[in-house]
Amino acid sequence: MNEILHANIFFLIASIATVCFCILVSIVLYQVIKILQSIRSILNRIEEGSEMIAEDLSHLRQVIMDGGIVSRLIGMFFGKTGERKNKRSRKFTNSNNKSYGNEEGDEDN
Repeated sequence: MNEILHANIFFLIASIATVCFCILVSIVLYQVIKILQSIRSILNRIEEGSEMIAEDLSHLRQVIMDGGIVSRLIGMFFGKTGERKNKRSRKFTNSNNKSYGNEEGDEDN
């Protein structure tokens, strides 16, 4: 009878341990599922953002290929610089004509 009592106690403890283990595994799996759902939502946001960036880059590339930005930048930098050089070179050219006694320079004055 003593052996049967020991067997019953063993099976009772083993059953409680099995139930506790299953509950713990269920809690862990629930947390893992929540983490995976969060990761999935983050990946969806990243995918949407990357699609927007790809569209913006394709638009920017199209604008660059059409010469829009490049011509504006060149016009901005070289246009103003070219005007300054032209004004200086005109003054310099006029003073050169006068100093050498050029007929065209003398006729203007």
